[in-house]
This record gives sequence, structure tokens and C-alpha cells, in this order.
Amino acid sequence: MSAASRTVGRYVIETLAANGIDTAFGIPGVHNIELYRGLDSRRVRHVLARHEQNAAFAADGFARVSGRAAAAFVISGPGLTNALTAIAQAASDSVPMLVIASTPVRPSLGRHWGVLHELADQRAVAAGAAGLALHASSAQEVRSHLAAAFAYLGGGRPRPAYVGIPLDLLAEPTALEAECFARAGSAPQADAAAIEAARALLERAQRPLIVAGGGARHAGAALARLAEALDGYLVTTAAGKGVVPESHSANLGASLPYRATQELLAAADVVLAVGTELAEADVYTTIRLTFPGRLIRIDIDAAQLAERSAQEVAIHADARAALEELTPLVHPRRGWRSAAGDARGVRLAIEAQIGAHGRAALTAVRALRAAVPPEGVVFSDMTQIAYTGNYAYAADRPGSWFHPAGYGTLGFALPAAIGARVARPETPVVALAGDFGVQFTLQELTTAVELQLPLPVVVWNNSALAQIRDDMVAAGIEPIGVSGRNPDFVGVAASCGAQGVRVRGADELVRGVRAALAARGPTLLEARDTDF
Repeated sequence: MSAASRTVGRYVIETLAANGIDTAFGIPGVHNIELYRGLDSRRVRHVLARHEQNAAFAADGFARVSGRAAAAFVISGPGLTNALTAIAQAASDSVPMLVIASTPVRPSLGRHWGVLHELADQRAVAAGAAGLALHASSAQEVRSHLAAAFAYLGGGRPRPAYVGIPLDLLAEPTALEAECFARAGSAPQADAAAIEAARALLERAQRPLIVAGGGARHAGAALARLAEALDGYLVTTAAGKGVVPESHSANLGASLPYRATQELLAAADVVLAVGTELAEADVYTTIRLTFPGRLIRIDIDAAQLAERSAQEVAIHADARAALEELTPLVHPRRGWRSAAGDARGVRLAIEAQIGAHGRAALTAVRALRAAVPPEGVVFSDMTQIAYTGNYAYAADRPGSWFHPAGYGTLGFALPAAIGARVARPETPVVALAGDFGVQFTLQELTTAVELQLPLPVVVWNNSALAQIRDDMVAAGIEPIGVSGRNPDFVGVAASCGAQGVRVRGADELVRGVRAALAARGPTLLEARDTDF
């Protein structure tokens, strides 16, 4: 294409394609139509969302299952602010995403002219949620900012990158040509002295315990060998679920919220935390985890290591690389787990903690596990059944269960599952949401219909914001504002062009999910807690 016919908007699309982004989720608007001019080459697929928040959620789901960033296209002002929740969720859960937003024309910026979609400082608004936020004022800055964004997406702890481009700049001719930018360099190497210090602590440990988070998802083999050598226990966060098969005799699963695991954590004399923030969201309390024993941390995020002063040894490195150095140095022995019993005993104690109100959810989670093929993926929402599933959904590989743990937003499951299915059409994907949370993003059912995605959407209907209701009761507060009228979910599905069925009991849920995975389009399966 000649330089005379290439606009900055077209250059952006060509540059995305040259750097491996082949999918964008978004909604065109009057401020960003010049960005869409470049989509006619078909090198980047565009998926129309029904809300900008859902476009970013879909980009999040795309990246979680594929390991590759997708783009989210949003307009100035409300397009960006609509997407902020999903951008913040991706940042919290370490998910890469490239957000391309238009802004008002350059002469108006910061002048308070009252132009359409005006924000006082749009880049600053984006910076509150994204890991990297840049604003371009020229074609050359578009190039340099895209280069910086791709370097950021490819290095260290992944998080969203935002680039804002004024609408008059998008339409401007440019002689720039797309190029593949250099990515960030290799991950930091573990310090030899820190590895030795960690080895010495672990060798002397009588009651060692490993906590593995999402940052350890590629280090499962080394983690399993280390847990076996130490004869200790391993527990994961929800983000680290399946990093070591949950059938492993050392693996307590994602059980940090439960008293039996917290008692083991308190009894441990050495805790090795790998790829985790050790945040309150990992235990679903307002109190951060404390470690009476000595703490070793391995993390690729230097800021995480600097933030905590309690650790005795801090290893700034990629989890797999550090563990592959550390594990061979630890001599196998018989110890704590052999004496106290393997993970099965702890799991029995955990399940004894699940009260009668949680039994229905536990039954449904186990039915869902039976229905989803081994290679399948579940995207869950912030809902009681998912909190049960964080622990009870058996995962023998990482990346089979995704939960919006960090930022904790409602409405994540359905659009993220759509993004996942777009990224990997051959992979069975299920969305699991509560009756209230699904209403945040239920309009995306129409998107799934348009795309003809065989997507089961399981809606757990307990006719309330049940977790908040229960928390109010526990705090001695009258439950107010926690029960509202639900729509006819089956009828809503039909109005969107999807299948809708009500399932009663575990067997019907299993059959329903299996049938939905084989269908031509999406199926909403309403599961009422009183039927389980």
C-alpha cells in the first residue's frame, strides 16, 4: 500500500498483525471508525461485543487460554470508562491485553471545551487500571508507544497495556510501515546466593509447606518434585489451581480459605511461596495471611518482593527457572507428611467444614466436573458456587479453571468464556455464573449466538445475592437489598436465539452440559439450588 493511502489507524492495525495480535474485541463508534478502516485486510479478526466492559473481558479470556494477547478497541470517554472494570480485573490476575482507545482531537485535550466524550485526562484514567498507559500525539509516538506496549506485554509479570490515540491523528496520513518490534529480554535469573539460602532453610525444615499461585503455572513438574523431596504439603491459590495435579498426595488444592489448611500453614516452620501475592483474595478474608514460620518467596514481580518485609529469602526470577535450580539441591527425606498423613485426610476435614447450605453447590460442582472433558475449561464468576468450585472442582492441570479472584468483579464468566472459545475453537469451554452476576453481562449471549459458539452457560439460581445475605446475617445485619426479581432465564436465552433449559439435579446437569458442548450455538442451563 502506498504511503499516501495509509492512515495512522490503518498503520495501527497492520502493526498489531505484524506483532501477533490476530483478534480484537470491541464496538466501533464515531471517534474510532478510522481504526476500523484497517480491518478490511482481514489480518485482524474483529468480534463485536455488546458492551465495552465485555469486550475487555473477552480479550482477557482469550489470553488466559491461549497465552497470547488480544486487543480491545474502545472509543474515547465512556468506551474507556466502561472497560475499566475488565482492565483492572486483567491487571489484578496478571493477564496481558492491548487496549487501543481513541481520544478527542488534539487541540481540545486538557482545554475543557466540552467536546464529545471529554475526560480531563484520559491517560490518567487508564493508568489507574492498566499496567502501562500511554498517550500518542504524533504518528512517531504511535509507533514508539506500540513498541513499548509490545515490549511490556512480553516481559515480566503480564498486565494490560493501553495506548490512547486522538481521533484526528487516527485519520492522518503516514509513511510509517508496520514492523515486528523486539520483545522484552529474558526473565531475571535467580541469584545464586538466594537459591543457596532457600536450600539451607528447606533442608533444615521439619514442617515445610509450599504455596503456589498463578505465577507458578508453568512450574508444575518442579513443584511436584520439590514437594515429594520435602515430604511436605502443597496448597495453591485459585489462580494456581491444577499447577500440580490435585490427585497428588501432597496437594491440598486451592484450600487456603479453610481452617484445616490454615492450621497447617500456622504449624509450618518454613513456607515457600511461588508466584503468588499472598493476598486477602486468596483466603477470602479481610486479613492477609501471616506466617509464624520462615518465609521464602519466588516471584518475577520485583515490586511484590519489595512490598513484603517478612520474607527471609526473596528470589526475583521466573518460577520454573528458579525451581529447576533449587529442587535438585534439596535431598529427599521422610518427614512431616509421612508422619501426619497425606492430603486426603486434610481434604476430609475440609469437606466436613462445608455446611448444609454448601452441599447443593458441592453436588453441582462435582456434576460439572463429570460433564466437562479432561481438556475442557471453566470460567467462573463471583458467586457462591464458584467459591465452592475454587476448592472442589478437581483440576489435574493448570488452566482448566479460571476465577476472577483478584479484583473480584461480577459478570466475568460469560464474556471471558466467549473470548476463550474464540481463541481455541477446539477446546470445550463452560461459563459458570450466579443468577445476579450473570445479569451484568447476559447480553453477550447474543454475541455467542452470532458466533455459533457451542458454549454451555450454567446459571446457579439461588434467588439472592446469597453470599452477601449470609455475610449480613453472620454480622448481625438485617438482610436488605439482597433479594431481587430474576428474569425468566430460559426465556431470555430463547429471545437471544440461544437454547435455554432448566436442569434439575446432578444427572440432568451432566447431560445438559454434554449436550450443550455438542450444540451448534450457546445453551443457558438454569440450575436452581433447591434442585440439588
